[in-house]
Parts: sequence; structure tokens; C-alpha cells
Amino acid sequence: MTEHTRTAGPLAHLKVLDLSRLYPGAFASALLADLGADVLKVEPPKGGDGLRFMTGGTTSPVHSALNRSKRSMTLEIRDARGAAIFRELVREADIVIESQRPGAMHDLGLGWEQLRLDNPGLVWCSITGFGQVSPHATAPGHDITYAGYSGLLSRLSSDGVPPLPGIVVSLPVAALMAVSGILAAIAARTVTGEGAFVDASITDAAMWMLGEEVARQSSSPGPGWGSMAARGIYRCADGNSVTVASNEPRTWAALCSALELPDLADHRHGQDEPAAIEALAARFLEQPAAAWVAHPGLAGGVGPVNRPEDLLVDPHVAARGGLVQPDPDSPLQVLTSPLRIDRGLGPEIPDVTPAPDLGADTEEVLRALGTTTDTIAALRESGVI
Repeated sequence: MTEHTRTAGPLAHLKVLDLSRLYPGAFASALLADLGADVLKVEPPKGGDGLRFMTGGTTSPVHSALNRSKRSMTLEIRDARGAAIFRELVREADIVIESQRPGAMHDLGLGWEQLRLDNPGLVWCSITGFGQVSPHATAPGHDITYAGYSGLLSRLSSDGVPPLPGIVVSLPVAALMAVSGILAAIAARTVTGEGAFVDASITDAAMWMLGEEVARQSSSPGPGWGSMAARGIYRCADGNSVTVASNEPRTWAALCSALELPDLADHRHGQDEPAAIEALAARFLEQPAAAWVAHPGLAGGVGPVNRPEDLLVDPHVAARGGLVQPDPDSPLQVLTSPLRIDRGLGPEIPDVTPAPDLGADTEEVLRALGTTTDTIAALRESGVI
């Protein structure tokens, strides 16, 4: 097993203010925090981020998973005193992430164009459903809205009947696109000294996943990936399923050999697929999924259809150091960054700390700004923090 070095991470020099709510911004700032950035969640005093209590009762596992290794302060930026504090924080920040409707921060006098006057190197990322410029720019929506609009939802099934995803599918991709834009702007800043505004559209990010398909449909429309025997999901004898991805001659030959289907060895992909699919489907039903995963396994293009709980004991996850326990007194485990960066000391996994309680770092942040005890008490009394 590879030894992983725990470090502060390559982005430890960056300060991030995260004003976003719910999933998209949380995914983005979680990736930055996993890479070592100092992420401060700026949450409304009443209730905080909706992820905290979305399952009712105590802090939700979703919040704990997506907000580990961050700090939290409460601040009502719609109050003039809260807005003034936010401006002070922005002067020292490298990155701001927010998910307000387009123009909302500008209307408060707290938009990128206004705040960059005091911090020219500020990188600002706005994550919204349809982006800053769109006929739907101010329209409400959720993950399934954007997945459906983008065309992604229609391609999650090969038979044309879209499934209802059991997870959010477009939001993590949008977060990755947002972080890509943020880090590109940070890299450019090292040359120009100037920051940038990153307009991250969730719908556009989901569309990006269909780049190949859109190109195909624009030039030579026809069936896509979902109509091939060599690429599919097959039910097994125990009711579980396996994935098959045996598009190359070597893996296809290994698959046909393991399934004892020599007549399919010369099958040409794209020709008479229904008969080949039927033959594979019948054979996979003869043994449980674990048997096919063992042989031919990945060498023959066969893999498991894992459930989330399977990842808790998966040898790949263990070897990669993919699960961490932020709080040693809690059984909660979370998946950490999928990236492993080696700077000469072995692959690194940044230290992970538990998700902060709402406003846990408010006083520390304010005292660092020079705010007095009496002022902090007055701000708390009036609901500004």
C-alpha cells in the first residue's frame, strides 16, 4: 500500500470566502479546502447554510462531508455593518465564491466590479444555474433542472427513458468547472497581478459532458454508446449487476473466452448488436456478479456496480487513502479529494478537520480585523453576526 504524506496542501497560501449556499459552491470550496486553501464560510446568522439541517435534527452528513476542513462565520451582509465587515474580509481574500442570482451582489454594493477596486487581484466565482448571460439567468432550478435542460439526463439511459438519478449529477461537474476557472485565474494573476470574474453555469457544465455527442449529432446523427454489446450493464444470477466495457479487441477476446462464447469472438462492433447483447445477457444470468468480477474481471472489461456502502470496504479506496475520519470521536467517514499530488515526499492527502459549527470562527475572524469585544457583543445582539 502506498504511504500518503499528510500536509497543509499546495493551496495553503490562498484565502477563500465562500458565500454560496447548498451544493455547487460547497463542492467547489471543498475541493479547494482539500488542496489546502483556507476556506471561510460566510453564513447568514439565522439558520446558516441549508445543507446543515437538510435531513432534520442535528448537522447533516451531507454538510459534514462537503464542509470539512473549512471555517465558519455568521454575517448578515444585507445589513450595512455586515456589508462593511465583508468588504474588510474581501480586501485580504484571494477568492470569493457565491451563488446568488446574477446581479444580486452588485445590487448590495458588494459585486466583483465594486470590491476589486480595493483588491485588484481578487478572483470572483459566481456559480449559477444558467450563468450571468442567458434568457433564463434569473430562473430558479435544481440539479435535475439543469441535467434535463443540458441534455445530460436524456443520455443517462440507452433506451430513451431518463432515470431519476439517485444523486446530484450536474452540480459536482459544475463545481469542477468552477475550480478550473478559479485556478486558471489565479495562475494568470501571477503574471498580470489582476484578478478575474469566473462565470460558472451549471447547465453549461452539464452540456460540456455531452461535447462528443453534440458534435456527432450535428454532423452524422446516429446511435451512440448505449447500443453496443461491448459496453453495457448486465444483470447477474444474484440480482446484482456488472459493467462491461470491452470495446478493444484484447478485452473483447478475454470476455468471450471467459463467457465461453467463441461464436462472438469475431463480432464486429456496430453490427447485429441486439443478438450479441441477448447472448451476453443470458450468460451473465448464470453466475453471481462476484464470480464475473473475479473472472474475467477488469482484464476482460467486467467491473462491479458498487453501492456507496461498498466503498467503505473497497481495496482501491483503501489503497488510495480515499476515506478519512474528520472527527476521531465520530464514526462518520468522508471521501477526500480524488487528487494525489507528489512534491517529492510521496502522494499527499491534506489534513482534514470536521465541518465547523455555525459561526464557530466568527469572533476569531472579527478580532483579527481589530473588532473590539463590545462591538462584537453589539453585532451579535442586533443579529448582524
